[in-house]
Amino acid sequence: MNFYAVYRLSFYLMLFLATLVLSIDSTDANRIAMLYPVVMAVVCGIAHLTVDKYPKLGLSNTAANVLGPCAFLLFYVEYRYDESLLLLGLGHVLFYLQLIKILRPKTTRDEWVLLLTGLVQVIIGGVISQSDVVGMALLSWALCSLWVLALFTLRREAERVRPTPGTTVFPAIDDEAPYPGLINPAFILASLRVAATTFALGGVIFLVMPRRATLGMATKGGAMGTHLTGFDDEIKLGQLGEILENDSVVMTVEMSDEEGKSIVPRPDLLWRGVGMARYDRGRWRKQQIRPSKFPFDFPRRVRESRLIRQQIKLEPTDNPVLFGIRPILWAESPSKPFAPEFNNIDGSIYRSDTRPVSIDYLVISSVNPDQGQPTELFPETEILNDLRGIDPKLKALLRPIAEKVVEGIDPGDNVARGRRLESWLRDSGQFHYTLQLDVIDRDLDPVADFLINRKEGHCEYFASALALLLRSIDIPARLVNGFKGGDWNDLASVLNVRQKHAHAWCEVLKSVTPDKPNAPPFWVTLDPTPGTARDESVAKIGGISTGMRQIIDFVRYVWVFYIVGFNYERQQRFLYEPIRLLIQEAKHGFQMIEQGFRAIRDWMFHFPNLSSFFSPRGFLVSFVSLSILYAVGRLVWSLTRKVRRRWRNPHADRSAMAVGVLFYRRLVGLLEGCGLERPDWETPREFARRAALFLAGNGSGYESVADVPPLVVEAYYRIRFGHEELETESFAMLESRLDALETRLQPTP
Repeated sequence: MNFYAVYRLSFYLMLFLATLVLSIDSTDANRIAMLYPVVMAVVCGIAHLTVDKYPKLGLSNTAANVLGPCAFLLFYVEYRYDESLLLLGLGHVLFYLQLIKILRPKTTRDEWVLLLTGLVQVIIGGVISQSDVVGMALLSWALCSLWVLALFTLRREAERVRPTPGTTVFPAIDDEAPYPGLINPAFILASLRVAATTFALGGVIFLVMPRRATLGMATKGGAMGTHLTGFDDEIKLGQLGEILENDSVVMTVEMSDEEGKSIVPRPDLLWRGVGMARYDRGRWRKQQIRPSKFPFDFPRRVRESRLIRQQIKLEPTDNPVLFGIRPILWAESPSKPFAPEFNNIDGSIYRSDTRPVSIDYLVISSVNPDQGQPTELFPETEILNDLRGIDPKLKALLRPIAEKVVEGIDPGDNVARGRRLESWLRDSGQFHYTLQLDVIDRDLDPVADFLINRKEGHCEYFASALALLLRSIDIPARLVNGFKGGDWNDLASVLNVRQKHAHAWCEVLKSVTPDKPNAPPFWVTLDPTPGTARDESVAKIGGISTGMRQIIDFVRYVWVFYIVGFNYERQQRFLYEPIRLLIQEAKHGFQMIEQGFRAIRDWMFHFPNLSSFFSPRGFLVSFVSLSILYAVGRLVWSLTRKVRRRWRNPHADRSAMAVGVLFYRRLVGLLEGCGLERPDWETPREFARRAALFLAGNGSGYESVADVPPLVVEAYYRIRFGHEELETESFAMLESRLDALETRLQPTP
């Protein structure tokens, strides 16, 4: 296999992967981002077929000097189009300059520049996004780069030792294939071993390098964060459907109980997001925010023995909403600027810093759904009016429908009435779940059009219909947007919540007066959406088989939690705490061993009187002690002899080495006389092998002395590097063989 062809194709693959790392997760910010890797692949292919084989076809200096400023002009245009893409634009400048370099004749210095610019692109891509797709592309680039660096080193050395014009080297070096037969399975396996060793060593350094406890999990995401439609201060009915057909991951959750044991969540688990109170003809407004302390001073005082711990990794987004299981007892984040805050108006959690970053936070919830949300305030009169608010015309239209459904139920039982309406929407068969929305009567309110005409829609229409039906009969209710369920990964024991799991449901206030003074309001969760139809719709989105999804999600989990998200807390939990426990156990074991040795010592050397020494125990102690003393004495004597021998003849090694060097130099001089010279890049052993082949193939009796170069060089290696002492007979044999070589190489008269 041609060395230069393999090297060139590998080099171009590395540049393609570097561009892929830069572009693969920036499509939301730059719609043409994925064109850059395609252009890189095309240009590399053109260069391989043209300029790499025929340098005269490459760009001239004039063309390159003209195109260089154009690269910076394109960067300026991109920056003016969107100033938030400054970092990405700098990566694109490097891309443009790479294209110019690739289309020109390249020296090893040019290739080194291309390699470094690719590295900078990878760094920029890693800073812009820490998503799993970037991680997989980065790993591929790293493996390819190690392979290319090995080939690049060989190419550079081949360039350095290339003979000057007019110089003859035997055997001749092929410019197109300086390493014939190098690219073989053995070389590839050796390169893989080097890559594995490099990654293993780098992984150990990465794991043990101490993290600061004050550093959080938030990492800069620039302007690359996504926007979660349906979680703004005001949403339009139907907007939630925009993300229901998106398979992107919103958050990754590790779930455990109060003892830290991993638990498998229920498939219908609700991740509460925002509460919506005001409704006006197809538009919901979020409830107001009033910052408050969390319910408990966790973990010093907790009123619940059974808890659900949720370690959540939220993907970069510019929405302030945070998600958790209700009722929430505590929430915290190692990053203070993005720490969760509690809203006692609707019992939700949020963050005040809305920079689009990836956030790691912990939520602790009660498993008791009948507890209600602690420290959530009872609605004040103004808020209570919002929770009952409905347009009079719409109320007149919906009230007869609601009263007919709840007929016969106690008017004071808000929960029973709510459950009857929930069952009617979900189980009556009159309404159907779909993501395809059509308006039949534009003069009607969207919810009324859904209930009366269309009778099909997604979760947001079902939840809005239930909330407004309840309000039409004067029951306080609110719409809640969040997520339902997720994709459980058995390999990683982690839940991946995606945009397609977005869900809306309804919460109804049990009573407008507290059961006890200062008691929190009790909101009952009602979900009127047909569950089976929704699950079938969610399962169709993504198009990846279950087995492949498990593997992809597992790789993503490792990247998110243990590479990008390997923070101080995780390092302590998974590395340093087990090491500390192991050291404590080892210390305890050594203490037990020490106690055992003390007991043996007391048993062996404690004799109350002289007569007790003359006993079987005394005989055993005497025998063991004398044996140990004898072994120590022999060891000391052996070491003493070696030291004395060295002391008496300190120049023995130097003399032997000098003789070995003289023999080798004599061999080199004899071979130079017949035109065989050793270049700097060739080892003595390689030179001896080449000389033996030359003598054996030269005929005329030279084969009788073809063994001399290997004999002399092997002796030289043993003396110089093995520090061996050759016997006198060996020296005499080498000298006689060198004499025979000299005689044979003398020119015939």
